[in-house]
Amino acid sequence: MKILLADDDPFIHHIVTMWLSRNGHEVSSAYNGSEALAKLKEGGFEGLITDVNMPLMKGIDLVKEVLQLPQRPNLIVVLTSRCDTGQLKKEMNNSHVHFFNKPFSPSVLTELIERLHRENQHPNEHEQRKIAADAT
Repeated sequence: MKILLADDDPFIHHIVTMWLSRNGHEVSSAYNGSEALAKLKEGGFEGLITDVNMPLMKGIDLVKEVLQLPQRPNLIVVLTSRCDTGQLKKEMNNSHVHFFNKPFSPSVLTELIERLHRENQHPNEHEQRKIAADAT
């Protein structure tokens, strides 16, 4: 999966890129929201991982813009250390947007990306498992 990582912290870029690359993903970098939006407008990304607090354009504003794009990523993960994550989720109210709290384990983030990517590729199977689980 081709993923754009938008975060102003070079350490986050290094760690997340290393973990996702190990699992066969292609990771491109953006160090602020404006740069990320420009790259996403070019298309070709299946996933976006963005920090909430970035220069030039906040991550939440980036996500709002991305959701309006005709060719948007199927998977969006927002990294946040904010305590109002519940409010952010209400603001987004989109099944393609997932929140992940900082500090985080890169391996757990990678597992989340892998699971969400599988669910996006096979939505009917995921929905059938969910229905079966709800029935029990």
